[in-house]
Parts: sequence; C-alpha cells; structure tokens
Amino acid sequence: MKQHHYPAFAYKASELSAYSFIIDTFIISLKSGDIVHFVADDADDFKQWLYKQRIRDINQDNGIPVALKSG
Repeated sequence: MKQHHYPAFAYKASELSAYSFIIDTFIISLKSGDIVHFVADDADDFKQWLYKQRIRDINQDNGIPVALKSG
C-alpha cells in the first residue's frame, strides 16, 4: 500500500509534480506552481518515498518526459 504522506513533510504526494536534490535540500515543484524546499532527516528514505510515489526527478530526465526522448 502506498503511503501518500511522508512524515514531517507538509504536502501529500498528489500535490507534487517534480523534484531536484541538491546537497541536502529537496527542491520540489508543486502542481499548484509553487516551489518548496525540504531538508529530510533521512534523504535516502525521502528519495525512495518520492520514487514510490512516481514523482519525477528532474536530475534524471532533465525535465523531458522519457516518451519524448529520441533513442
């Protein structure tokens, strides 16, 4: 079962669009258009939660949907 809310993080997974991780800070784009910053106690755990929620990591795909990339 998916956990749609991460402890100590104020937003639900359904509110998130994409993220980037720099040094110790997650920069998260919300579907509302707002940008929020979050420093997790366990960055690897939070990153795993984002992955399980299928939140796009812009460091991995440079913001380009995989379906649009050419071979």
